[in-house]
Amino acid sequence: MNFANLSAGWVVAGIAGLAALLYALQRLRVRHRQVTVVTTLFWRVAAEEAPARRFVERFRHPWAYALILLIVSLLWLAFAGPQLAQTDGGSFHVLVLDGSAGMAAGSRYQDAVAALKNQVRHLAADQRQVVWSGGGVRTLLNPGEHELLLEKRLAGLAPEAAPAGVENLLRQLGASSRPGRATDVVIFGDAPVRPESLALSPNLSVARAPISTRQTGRNTGITALGVAEAESGAWDRVDVFVRVENDQKGAAAPDALRIDLDGRDIPATELRAVRGDAAKGFLLQDLPAAGGLLTVRLTAEDSLPLDNVARIRLPDKPKLKVQLSPSLDRVLRLVLAADPAIQITEAGAKVVIRKQGENVGASLPALEFVMSQGSRPAFLITHPAKLDSTAVFNQAVKAIGLKEIDAMSLAQTARRPVEVTVGTGPQWRIEVWQELLSEEFNFTRSRAFPLFIANSVRWLADTRSGYPFVAAGRPLASETLEMGDRVVDGQGRMLDPLGVPFVPERAGEIKMENSARPLAVSLLDPASTVGLVGAASNLPQPGSVGLATNPVTWLLVLALGLLGVEWYLYQTSRVP
Repeated sequence: MNFANLSAGWVVAGIAGLAALLYALQRLRVRHRQVTVVTTLFWRVAAEEAPARRFVERFRHPWAYALILLIVSLLWLAFAGPQLAQTDGGSFHVLVLDGSAGMAAGSRYQDAVAALKNQVRHLAADQRQVVWSGGGVRTLLNPGEHELLLEKRLAGLAPEAAPAGVENLLRQLGASSRPGRATDVVIFGDAPVRPESLALSPNLSVARAPISTRQTGRNTGITALGVAEAESGAWDRVDVFVRVENDQKGAAAPDALRIDLDGRDIPATELRAVRGDAAKGFLLQDLPAAGGLLTVRLTAEDSLPLDNVARIRLPDKPKLKVQLSPSLDRVLRLVLAADPAIQITEAGAKVVIRKQGENVGASLPALEFVMSQGSRPAFLITHPAKLDSTAVFNQAVKAIGLKEIDAMSLAQTARRPVEVTVGTGPQWRIEVWQELLSEEFNFTRSRAFPLFIANSVRWLADTRSGYPFVAAGRPLASETLEMGDRVVDGQGRMLDPLGVPFVPERAGEIKMENSARPLAVSLLDPASTVGLVGAASNLPQPGSVGLATNPVTWLLVLALGLLGVEWYLYQTSRVP
């Protein structure tokens, strides 16, 4: 048998010390006793029984001594925390404390913590593990650790602005289960667990601990916040969609929202309600796309404050200043002028469009039209040597829209293959056959031509093709990211491994390697907002554990029974 609080040596030494102490107390003469005798004939006997100036008596009550020694020994053993040896075939218990946003409603989290502590007391230390599942996974109590450590590690922990991650944790537990031993998982909280998630881990027995179902009150929260290009067509403006949901019928009123952009309040009258599939949503139109931070707040208090604030970083979309060579003015000026994102200028240009051999904008990223001599490809993409050519090629083909060009028709007219290749050079450049601008080809009259020019200028100016949607618990969408978009910590260390989408764990901010402005992460989780109590799954309650099999319980019951026996014997004068 093992002991949780003391070693076996200390247990034996403690019992021996108690035996010696009780023996000394048994012989100690605490006070004089008055003895009344009916005749002086028994005076000699009374004097012998209570001699003067003696502090100890002879040991006369061995059965009373044995009884009290047994009682205190049982109490000492209970304090030592005996634990039955766990066999390999027994169940291992994993207790999961849900620290997601939904647990911040009312006293749900405090009730879950109380139930968790009670369960831990009834399990042997080597039979259980306690895990926190909030914005991340944290081990609160390893097998064999004393339960007193749990109190210290729970200090300072509170529900985080993060969606429930218990399902992901169950998949991890299923992959790392102990061979030969069943694993019983008990969830202390409201995290939803779908039946299909349970089917992925058939070796786990999953239950939900019974927690008080006191009413947490009504709740309203922000469940969606996103950016789209302005419906008005303005390049330097964007539209923002925000959805507000609640656990009651009906939609929130616009005046229930307070919105500010970089500290400047936006009147609620600018919100336009959206119907149909986007019901319970509002649209903010024509906001300046200048990299500002938009904050949306719910003004009314409710049972869950974590979903009452959401933030989003608006994109930065300045006008694209393009320098156009006079030799291409007749062909391209009207195409460029029709693009609301482009400003044709000679001062401060970011991109130049020219013919081969011209010195216009010599040091700028260039869209250059070249003669199709020799084996020169129809489209050549040049990039700095420090970048990976394959990654640049894939990103450029997608961003520029080269797949939309009718390469077959161009090849038939040119009587040679139309190819796209990539190479390295001192600056960014896209080379295109100059002959494609002639009347012989149908390229300039095709629908793909203005899109090709617009996308090429945007790509050379390093303009984003999308706006990152950042929500806690959801991966960054790869289609909104550009080359060099890497999530880093405060020390500049990369957090997202190559090829693995980054998933922000909780609401807050994340820093991008190639941007001075951090992205804002919001909660935006309908399950936390709407499904506060008893969320989405009907898990069974765990069976009672520990009380009937815990040695401490039986030791205390036995000691209490012996105390009752001792009291009865004392009342009947059978023991002193």
